[in-house]
Amino acid sequence: MSYSRFDRHEHMSSETRREVLDIIMEIGYGENTCMLTNCMYGLFDGYLYDELIQYADEVTMSKELYRRILKVFNTVCKYPKYARYVEPTESYNEPEPIEYVEGMGVADGKLYLATI
Repeated sequence: MSYSRFDRHEHMSSETRREVLDIIMEIGYGENTCMLTNCMYGLFDGYLYDELIQYADEVTMSKELYRRILKVFNTVCKYPKYARYVEPTESYNEPEPIEYVEGMGVADGKLYLATI
């Protein structure tokens, strides 16, 4: 499973945490929902699994619950990420190093390496 790491304590609001917990309670922990439930629990630890939406697609649920999962996923996707893990079997092109300039930020949704 591929995932991105984020600082849940810094960026996740109490409303989003409550919504994640409510979604988990609605999904439950059954044979066909365990992967989705685990991905949702991962959000509390600062893990955003790429497969979360795929697992939501595989579980039969109401359209409203699916929309709520998408909304949480899209919200968390906007958080700054500080690490990314890709399965060894997946292809991933390492970003080119760029020159670091003091005060430089990281573009949203892009991973850069800085050379200092």
